[in-house]
Amino acid sequence: MLTFTCSAIDLKTKNLTVGISNDGEITTMVRSDGKKIAPFHLTTDLAGCKVEGVVHSRMCADGSFLVEKKLVNDSLQASCILTERFIPAKNSIRCELTIRGEGAPWGTLINTKVNYPNRSGKTKIWTTWAAPQFDSLQIGVSLPHDLAKIKPPNGDRAHYWIDPLIPVPFVNATYYYGAPYFQYNKMDVGFIPNLENLISIPLVSMFEENEDAGLTIALSPRDNIINLTMKTTADGSVTFGRLHNRISNKNTLVFSYDLIAHQNDWRCGLAWMKSAYPEFFLPKNPLANQMGGTAAYSSYSMESMNFDVPKMKRMAFTVNWQASFDFPYMGMYLPPVQRNEKWTRFGGDQITIAGMDDFAGKYREKGFYVLNYFNVTEFGSKVKYPPLSGVARKPDSEIWKECNDILYTKFEKAILPVPEACIKDPKLKNAPIPVPFYTWEDGIAMDCGDSVYSDFLVDQARRHVAEIPNSFGICIDRFDWFRMFNERADDGISWFEGKPVRSLVTSWKNLSPKLSSVMHGANKVIFANNHDKRIDLLSDVDGLFDEFTYCGNSLNLTAFMCIAKPALGWTDHAETVRSEGGDSFFQKYLYLGVFPMCPFPNNDHSISQSPDVDRFYEDYGPLMKLMQGREWVLKPHVISVGDSLARVNLFKIKGGYSIPVVYGRKDQVEVVLNDPDGLKDGFKCLAWYPGSGIPVNIEYRKTGRRFILNVPLLRGCAMLELKNNE
Repeated sequence: MLTFTCSAIDLKTKNLTVGISNDGEITTMVRSDGKKIAPFHLTTDLAGCKVEGVVHSRMCADGSFLVEKKLVNDSLQASCILTERFIPAKNSIRCELTIRGEGAPWGTLINTKVNYPNRSGKTKIWTTWAAPQFDSLQIGVSLPHDLAKIKPPNGDRAHYWIDPLIPVPFVNATYYYGAPYFQYNKMDVGFIPNLENLISIPLVSMFEENEDAGLTIALSPRDNIINLTMKTTADGSVTFGRLHNRISNKNTLVFSYDLIAHQNDWRCGLAWMKSAYPEFFLPKNPLANQMGGTAAYSSYSMESMNFDVPKMKRMAFTVNWQASFDFPYMGMYLPPVQRNEKWTRFGGDQITIAGMDDFAGKYREKGFYVLNYFNVTEFGSKVKYPPLSGVARKPDSEIWKECNDILYTKFEKAILPVPEACIKDPKLKNAPIPVPFYTWEDGIAMDCGDSVYSDFLVDQARRHVAEIPNSFGICIDRFDWFRMFNERADDGISWFEGKPVRSLVTSWKNLSPKLSSVMHGANKVIFANNHDKRIDLLSDVDGLFDEFTYCGNSLNLTAFMCIAKPALGWTDHAETVRSEGGDSFFQKYLYLGVFPMCPFPNNDHSISQSPDVDRFYEDYGPLMKLMQGREWVLKPHVISVGDSLARVNLFKIKGGYSIPVVYGRKDQVEVVLNDPDGLKDGFKCLAWYPGSGIPVNIEYRKTGRRFILNVPLLRGCAMLELKNNE
C-alpha cells in the first residue's frame, strides 16, 4: 500500500502556476491570465516499473518541491530510487530528475509524458522537425498552401521541402532525436538524414488556436541523453522517451526538463532554449560568422589564371572545405614528416605540409577561407581483416606509411566492432580482434572514445594549427557513426541489449572539448557535417557544412541548429536547381538563413559550373550576403505578412535587420514588423531583388510600435535590409 508524507502543492512562476500531486505528477496548470488548462497531466515513469512502499514528498527551504519514490521492475528483478525536484525558476517550472539504481546495473525506457487537452483538434503542436507530420483531413483552410510540399517536377522525394515553421494539429507520430537509434535488425550504416520524422532540438510547443497562449516542454541538451524519441498522439499526448541509459548504484542518472508558458508563436520555445543553453547555439569562435556564404568542397588550387574572383564574390562565395584528399589514408591527415617532405596522398600524386599551407594561403590572398578535412570516426583505406600475420614491427617513423601497420599495432582497441549478434560467420564470432564496419574505400569505422586514438586525433589537431597557419580551421565529417555502440568498451553510463557498452555519443562528448581547446585556443574554427542531427553534439562546433541540405528535411534540421551559427548547405547537382526552379530553390534557403553550396571548379560529388545555374547564384548573391552573421529574431509575433501572401522570417544582422520575403503569391505584399528591438523611427529600408544589383527604397508607415511596409516583389521575392540612420 502507498502512503504519502505531504499533501499536493502549487508552484508559481512569472506566468504559470502548476499543481503537483504528492506522488510527483503535475495535474493542473493555470496561466497568468487565470485560465486553467484542464485536464492536464505531466509525469515521469520508467517502463515496466511500479512504485513500491512510501512516497516521500516535502517542500524545501529553497521553495522547491521534492518527491522521492522507489520503483521496482519485477521482470528484470531490479529497482531504483526516482527523485523529482520541482523548482519555480525565473520564467519556467523546472523539474530535475535523478535515478539511482540499487543492485546490479540495468536499463529501461525513461518516459516524460504530458497529456494536454486537445480541443476537437484545434490545439496545435510544433517542434524542430525535419517536416511536420499531419493529417490532411484535419488542417484548416489556410494550411494546405502553407504545408504544400515544394518539389521538383520529376517528383524526386528526396528533394521535397515543407515549411517547418507552421504548427499543425496533433497526430499519431514518432519522431527521433537526430537519427533513428541503432538496432541490430536496423543498423542503417551510412545513415542519411532525409527522413521526415526527425527532430534536432528536444522541445515541443503546444498552442491554443484562438488564444495568444502556448506552452513548451524543453529537455536539457546538457543531459547525458544517449537516444531519445518523441511520440505524439491525436488526443493530445506527447512522450519523450530516453533510451539506453544505465541505471546503477555506481552512477546517478540526472535529467531535467522545463515547462514554459508563453504566447502563441513557435519562436517562444526556441528563444527560451537558446537563452537557457547558449553554448549549444552560439559559435565559440565568432570568426565563424564571417564564413557565412556559399561554399565549395573542392581540390581547386587557385593557380589557374582563369579563376574569376569577382564572379565568385557576386555569388557570395566565402569558404572551401578542402577536398584535395591530401591525407595518405583516412585518419592520417598530417603524417609525421618534415614540412617539405613529400608523401603520396590519397588523390594519387604527392604533396607536402608546406604545399597544404600554400593551398590555403592562395585562398586567403583572394579573400576566401579554407577549412581542412577532419574525421574522428573513420580510418584507413584498403584495410585488411583479419590482419596479415607475421608482419614485422616498424619504428614509429615508418609505421604510419601503411595504415594496416599502425592500425593493428596502435589503434586496435579503437576499432568500432560489428556486434557479435550481427556476425553471421561463426569463425569470426568472439575473435580477438573485432570485426570492423567497412566504409568508404575500405576504410573502417573507429571509436574516438578510445584514449590512444583520441590522443592521436588531438595531436593531429595541434599539428594542423602549427603547420597550416593559412587554414582557418577544420570541418569534421560523418557524425552518423555516433549512433553506434562499442560493445567491447564501457563508458560507465550506457546500456544496450542488456549489457554495458560505450556509446559513440559519449565518445564524441569526451573528445569534443579537447579539440575545442586546441582549435579555438588558436583562433581556428570547427565546422561539422553532422548526419546525426542533435543539438547536444554541437557545443564545441562553430557552424555546420551539411552534406544533405538538398534534401528538404535535412535543410530544416540544420536551420534550427544554426539559428545563431553559420549554416552552409550542400548542392548535389546543377540539375537539382534546374528541376526545382532556381527561384524556388534559393528562396527556401533565404527563408531559413542557410547558404547553398555554389558551383565551383573541381567540386567533389557536388554541383559543377554551368552558365544557366551560375546565373541564378549571381542573381541571388546580393540577397545571400545579407545573411552573413545573421541570427534569427525569436521575439513573439515580431513579423508577419498580410493575408499570408508570402513566407517571411526576420534576422538580426550587423547594424540592423534583414528580412527574406519569399514565395510571394502577389506582386506586392504587406510586411508588418511588430515592435522590433533597437529599430528607430526614420530607419532606412532597402529591397534587394534577384537579378538586380541595385536596391530599391521601401516606404513604410508606423502605427504605435508596428511598422507596415508595402513591399513589391520580383520573382516572388524581396530581401529587405533595415538599418537605422546614423
